Amino acid sequence: MDPDLADTVGAGASADRKQRGAWFTPRHLVSSVVEAVVDDDFVEARRNRPISVIDPACGDGRFLVAVRAAIERRGGSARLIGVDIDASTLDSIESTAGIDTVCADALSTGWLDSVQPEGGFDLVIGNPPYLSQMAAATTRGGSSGRGGGPYMDAAAEFLALGMELVDPEGGRLAYVLPQSILSAQDAGEVRRRIDERSTMIWSTWTGERDFDAQVVTCALAFEFGRRFGDANDGNWSHVVTERSGVPALASVFERTTSEAGSLGDRVRLNANFRDEYYGMIPAVGDHASGPPLITSGLIDPGRCLWGERPVRFAKQRFTAPRLDLAALDDKMSRWAEQRLVPKVLIANQTPILEAVCDPNGDWLPGVPVVAAYPHDANSAVATAWEVAAVLTSPAASTWAWHQRGGTGLGPTAIRVGPTMLAELPWPDGPLDAAIDALRSGDVERCGALVDAAYGLSAPEQESAMGWWQVSLDRIGRRN
Repeated sequence: MDPDLADTVGAGASADRKQRGAWFTPRHLVSSVVEAVVDDDFVEARRNRPISVIDPACGDGRFLVAVRAAIERRGGSARLIGVDIDASTLDSIESTAGIDTVCADALSTGWLDSVQPEGGFDLVIGNPPYLSQMAAATTRGGSSGRGGGPYMDAAAEFLALGMELVDPEGGRLAYVLPQSILSAQDAGEVRRRIDERSTMIWSTWTGERDFDAQVVTCALAFEFGRRFGDANDGNWSHVVTERSGVPALASVFERTTSEAGSLGDRVRLNANFRDEYYGMIPAVGDHASGPPLITSGLIDPGRCLWGERPVRFAKQRFTAPRLDLAALDDKMSRWAEQRLVPKVLIANQTPILEAVCDPNGDWLPGVPVVAAYPHDANSAVATAWEVAAVLTSPAASTWAWHQRGGTGLGPTAIRVGPTMLAELPWPDGPLDAAIDALRSGDVERCGALVDAAYGLSAPEQESAMGWWQVSLDRIGRRN
């Protein structure tokens, strides 16, 4: 936590704040967000009345205090509303601060009628709770009532709430959010609705953990009723990609014809989950025989490191883990039989796409490895090599970053999933030479030939290869 906050909590209080997603925002980040949205034009347009501002998860009110100061410096006045579920944090707001407080769960909106101005708030601002729906302690216990998928973080619910609170004609919304909000599939519907009604006017992302929420954050600002430039179509990955140096390759999107289709036209993509994980545990060991278990950590671009790199699985360390098929129950036996076919295995949570071909169907995928199984059994081996080659390219990795930038557990990785991969555009050009390069272990040449098959221009190929090579070299050094 930033030392200038003077927020001291014991271990019990810290655990309680984690369960509520209550994290204090550093003063420098508060200032950056406020200065981005409370500018001269914003205040001048509302000179004849108090500017209505709400923070739906206000904590100690630091955003509201900073907003008031910014408005008053520009000669305006403000009506400030702070909502928070925790009465003790509201008590920390001084009565002289000029903030009207409401103790309530803002997502319930039962409190709203008494405070919302006609037409909506001029500014909705703050740092809402981050509550992962993958953890039992913080899950809402069901789907969100504000759209999105069942795993949508509570922060996205507050984003949807902000859209309901803000004046749809000229109002502004500014939040500090977990970076996953930018591209997470389950938050896609909320992003699309915001894009239909507003324009992102400012953003910031550093790739650092700015405070003790234990996630990488971003800050975004929108102006509603104002549409200009290209629509983002519900994908905000540019907040990360523009600041991370990920090239934008128009050729992957514009020069790939509809006849070429997508990766999903050629393979069925699947990722194992909890049931398969626990079903494998009794069968995994350093056995003398049985199909090798391939985890994400064993997959490098074009190369499988099984037997060369030790593996941790189910809290145990293995040198060369195999599955004893006789130890699997009936359901898992059927699972294994269906997967011991030609395929491509793709690692998850990686800086670039890392895929390896299993042409003989010898391996079984771990969790959360994504596997690509060719639709046509008669050409399965050839298709598997084509897919592995396409995925082992700068073009495919840059495309993936523009789809899912910000979804990784860290700032330098993306979450790779079946749905995203299925949408990867397929190149128009021939892939035979790229496959030959990949089979011989020449990953760089494979990538360059696939980029050529995509029709990338010379400058695009140079920028993509330069960006991709950095990660490729880093992967090589870790071996």
